[in-house]
Amino acid sequence: MFQGFNESTIMYYKAIHGENSKKAYQENERLYLEGVKLPLAELYFELYDYFSGIDRDLLSDRRRCISSAYNDARFCCGTPIKEYFYIRFKLNTATGKNALGFFFDASLDGYKYGLNIYHPDAGGMNKIREYIMDNRRYAKRVIADFNKAGLLELHGEKYKKAYYPKEDMILQEWLERKRIFFTQEEKLSAVFYKREILNSLFSAFDSAKELYFMLREALY
Repeated sequence: MFQGFNESTIMYYKAIHGENSKKAYQENERLYLEGVKLPLAELYFELYDYFSGIDRDLLSDRRRCISSAYNDARFCCGTPIKEYFYIRFKLNTATGKNALGFFFDASLDGYKYGLNIYHPDAGGMNKIREYIMDNRRYAKRVIADFNKAGLLELHGEKYKKAYYPKEDMILQEWLERKRIFFTQEEKLSAVFYKREILNSLFSAFDSAKELYFMLREALY
């Protein structure tokens, strides 16, 4: 059962931040197992049970959902060890583009969670815009309910030029963006080390459930 992260989590990432090398990882592997690998596995099973009640297409094995200790050697640029960790439950797409999914990320800087569209492209955002325009009343209600909950925040770069100046303001906030994603960011606080962090995750994910299904319908 997941009980939160622990002192070993912080000690491990401080060690890696001080010296990012395979040697440093090997010297601190016990901290990694205690502070990262074990609690992440426990969190994975909690989230697996949660998402099984939302959409079973989100479910995947641990290897695909949980970050590894090592960076991809092709792109690590002298930092072979990850200085963060994540869990992602996302939909598989044929091209890997516009993969909708929920996430939890953490590092020494803090943690964040929410709903993302991985590897987005212009075509995916165009599908979302078209769906909103074709289903204005439904989309406005879903977005308004999500905004009212206030547990995740809309992000994404806006176009410099307004292309939908006459649309409802609620819809404009989406239509005028190059991409969209939804997050809540937190500093490392006492809740990070307690089971209660799950309450924040579940509440935020609950607030985005209808939004998730609307985006799924739009994209696929």
